[in-house]
Amino acid sequence: MPRKRQDDLPPESLEERWLLEAQTARNLEGMVAEQEGRLDEAIACYERNIAEGFPADLPYGRLVAIYERRGALDKAERVLLPAIDVLGASRRRTPQDRRATVSVFRNRLKLLRKKKPPPSA
Repeated sequence: MPRKRQDDLPPESLEERWLLEAQTARNLEGMVAEQEGRLDEAIACYERNIAEGFPADLPYGRLVAIYERRGALDKAERVLLPAIDVLGASRRRTPQDRRATVSVFRNRLKLLRKKKPPPSA
């Protein structure tokens, strides 16, 4: 199946374009901060993009990885749930890409839930 061409996508408003550019810049800032060991700054960048519903997987995947390394499994789960919804509804990917990405995130959620200790009574 051919990939979507740019002219197949619905037109973006100028505000949507600016938001996407700001979010992309924030992802890059987060990646640099993460590489330099400034994890709290990276988390802040990725969390903001998630709060704004960024339509690609990078901030969700990076946050889940950071939270898993820290043992913050509840936070990782909190990130995975909207990731599945947002990425499944994204119009920026082909249906095949959406299914594959959502499948990866659903599998990560299943594995994460297996690692979590049962809630205490």
